[in-house]
Amino acid sequence: MKQIVLTLGAPNDEQGNLSPMAVDRLECTLGLYLHNDDVKILCTGGFGESFNTTNHPHAYYSKRFLIERGVKESDFLEFALTTNTVEDFRMSKPIIERERPDLLLIVTSDFHMERVKLLHGLILNYPHTVFIPAKSSLSGEELAPLVLHEKFAVKSLRDRDFKLY
Repeated sequence: MKQIVLTLGAPNDEQGNLSPMAVDRLECTLGLYLHNDDVKILCTGGFGESFNTTNHPHAYYSKRFLIERGVKESDFLEFALTTNTVEDFRMSKPIIERERPDLLLIVTSDFHMERVKLLHGLILNYPHTVFIPAKSSLSGEELAPLVLHEKFAVKSLRDRDFKLY
């Protein structure tokens, strides 16, 4: 069964060190890769002031992390060089539609999942999709503003009748 793991990007620092949020997602992706056959990985993440100001796209650091842990170069699809979650779906859509996997696995942080499911339905709406929440390793104090941001983002979508910008 042909599968794609769509791993949504997360911040890295000025030296390209992945944030704990990014590592959580990538470790989840690695587990899926190691325990399934015929898996391709699609990493998202480009450049942005709030998440990556290096000379390489965030997806480059994600791929490097996974290769260092045993993922084969040939098991990666091209990057979706995105700046936010809406773009993650808009820019990965043509890749996923071209590849036509039997199963699409979407990996993101557990606290991000509600918005990801909404945006998937609005933009990608791939019929054979499973959402995989990466358990957050962040402390409650670190997690609180992220959860609040997600609640605001979901409310904003609902307030606009799910119309995207």
